Amino acid sequence: MIVERYTGNVSLLLPVIRRWREEANKDFGFEMDELVHLQDLQSLIDGDGELFVLRDKEIVGYMGLTIFKSPLGFERIANEHFWYVIPEARGISSIRLIKEAHKWAREKGCQYLMMTASEMASDMHDTVCQIYERMGMRRFETTFIRKVI
Repeated sequence: MIVERYTGNVSLLLPVIRRWREEANKDFGFEMDELVHLQDLQSLIDGDGELFVLRDKEIVGYMGLTIFKSPLGFERIANEHFWYVIPEARGISSIRLIKEAHKWAREKGCQYLMMTASEMASDMHDTVCQIYERMGMRRFETTFIRKVI
């Protein structure tokens, strides 16, 4: 498995996006529109972000990254915008994506890398938290969400 910066046709990510959609936790009520998600991923390529893919013979995962300035000071923070790896390719391959994000953040002059473990993304929340902690990351925030409409 290799990780590479991606500047190709984002519609080639559709098979992976559809796998995530099948696995995603529906309890939160988020509607997922594949075209909106593809546009969001394209905006990473076109803007200041980055899109990485995990590839074997075909794409099996991806991670989008953005950068923002800390609202508390002068630090630049690289932020994992979204990532997903199909179940069969998880493990050390997923860690490669995280390591590439760390390398990219350093290249971009960021002082921090922020990664998210989402309950909505899959039932892997607790496992992802453990992976982050083993990689030297610390828990930073807890987020709550409630539908208002």
